[in-house]
Amino acid sequence: MSAGPLVASGVGILLLVVTAYVLIGGTLTTTEVMVEAQSNLAAHQEVRMRTAIAIQNTTLDGTTLDVEVKNTGSEPVIEIASIDVYLQIEGEPIYIPHGTDTYHWNKVNITPDGIHPEELDPGETLILSVTCTENATPTWVQVVTPNGVSSSAYIPTQP
Repeated sequence: MSAGPLVASGVGILLLVVTAYVLIGGTLTTTEVMVEAQSNLAAHQEVRMRTAIAIQNTTLDGTTLDVEVKNTGSEPVIEIASIDVYLQIEGEPIYIPHGTDTYHWNKVNITPDGIHPEELDPGETLILSVTCTENATPTWVQVVTPNGVSSSAYIPTQP
């Protein structure tokens, strides 16, 4: 009997073993990635469930709107600069960025800010100053935390 069929059979079996190893390794890696993604999603959802904010007061003075946002949840809001602010002006919603655009908002202060400075801890109040244009008459404001929790309030008209 010649050695050709034995070598071919050996190579075939070796290829089957390598293919099975690659397929099983790929399946295990995919499963591991999916489990980790599911765990991360659950952790983010838990943080979101513990986050709550409430707009306590709004004061419009000329082109400046002061908004008092209280953390009523049990999770701190760490990334203050990532907060989103929306205004409704003349029936149109407008996104207000943090910074120096025509419409923009800035952090005035956090009171009391004794535990973690520059973070909005539970029970603390953040005062935001929203700058509008001269003739703008905002009627509604919404503040959204970086993890998607929001609060909104109507702005009382000036007398």
